[in-house]
Amino acid sequence: MTIAKKIIFGILILIGLFIGWIIFGLFAEDYEETKFYNIEIPDKLNFEKPIEFLTNQQIDSLEKIKVDNEKIVIIGDGYSGYDFYMWHKPTEKGEIYIKAYELTQNIQLSEWKLSTRTKNKISELSDNYKLYEGNTVIDEGTFENYYPTRFELWFKSESSGIEKKLTEKNYVIDGWDR
Repeated sequence: MTIAKKIIFGILILIGLFIGWIIFGLFAEDYEETKFYNIEIPDKLNFEKPIEFLTNQQIDSLEKIKVDNEKIVIIGDGYSGYDFYMWHKPTEKGEIYIKAYELTQNIQLSEWKLSTRTKNKISELSDNYKLYEGNTVIDEGTFENYYPTRFELWFKSESSGIEKKLTEKNYVIDGWDR
């Protein structure tokens, strides 16, 4: 076999491997997403569907809400992503952030993305509850295939590094189609 034929043969093998890798990736991703299709929403638990959006006036009014314990409100959808509004009384320095779990299989959702994009550093202490915000998409699932999710508000102490869950709330959500 001549050198030219060996080079052409090698290029064809590389092209075949590349095409195979793409096809495998598409099917593997589709398989992962099927875990979030047609999940039955448990009757015994209370869920709400997030409001899809707020007006600027409604967003401004969130600052005026009086709360007496930690609280989470989630606005949005799988297509444009979710906005997270978190109320916390900052009595210790550290950071707060959101974790989420699909409820029927207890699968943690968008672990790195969710905690990173909802993280708020607590550097000023207060006797009052303050509003913190974050936003991101939830990768798992697909548009309009809703599944039950538990959103948790967490605090990590700056001094001890200890994490503790502050509160949780259940929603039915859909994911983001890529």
